[in-house]
Amino acid sequence: MDTAGSNGSKETSSGLDAAGGAQLSIEAHGSVLSAVAHLPARVPAPVIVCSHGLFSAKESPKFIALCEAFCRAGFCALRFDFSGCGKSPRRSGPGLVDGRKRDLAAAIAFALKQPWSDGRIGLFGSSLGGYLSLLEADTHPELLCAVVSWSAPFEVGAKHGEELSAMYPEGLGSPTNLAGLTGAGRVLLVHGQSDEVVPWRDSVRIYRRLKDPKKLLLLRTADHRISNASWRNTAIRETVEWFLVHISGAAPF
Repeated sequence: MDTAGSNGSKETSSGLDAAGGAQLSIEAHGSVLSAVAHLPARVPAPVIVCSHGLFSAKESPKFIALCEAFCRAGFCALRFDFSGCGKSPRRSGPGLVDGRKRDLAAAIAFALKQPWSDGRIGLFGSSLGGYLSLLEADTHPELLCAVVSWSAPFEVGAKHGEELSAMYPEGLGSPTNLAGLTGAGRVLLVHGQSDEVVPWRDSVRIYRRLKDPKKLLLLRTADHRISNASWRNTAIRETVEWFLVHISGAAPF
């Protein structure tokens, strides 16, 4: 099935992936983003757009488990690979932050045009994906019903600086920190207090800049990926509950 959007994006469905989601290719900004959509029993429904971390991809077990949980709760879930990650080819162009912001905006625009979307959008992001989701919520709060961010950094480039400079000679782009957040609200932040990559206090700094309603959930011994099964189950449960409260209670657009 091919579906062309009015913004020039194009969806191509190529069967189901191993987790039972519909495999899609989203063409936008001259590149192709590999994506998978998980659909609940009843559509149209709200869509959760899921953004992975810096060196991750949409096929991580964490993302698959989250999308399955979203579907059980009645949401559509769209997970995708940023340009240069997973099955999405690298494109030349803007720096890390600018390029991934464009990819996320294209994924949101794509979701809004699908027949299985009722127009209500939530964002889930892990690590750098959470950082980008918060930027999007700050820039376009009118488009989004709720945001959940796991293990997001306050500043990009604080770690892996030399590696990122080699990978992105065009630079990191902007902004490289979240000091300018003013418009993001309806946000749940989740962070492990044993995070070995991003200090949990980064989420405290982010929390202070958010509008109400907001919530900060600190997991005492959880690591960056929230890999412990018990902590992960807690984080998934709290994430689904946040979306149920702040998306299901919102009227379809």
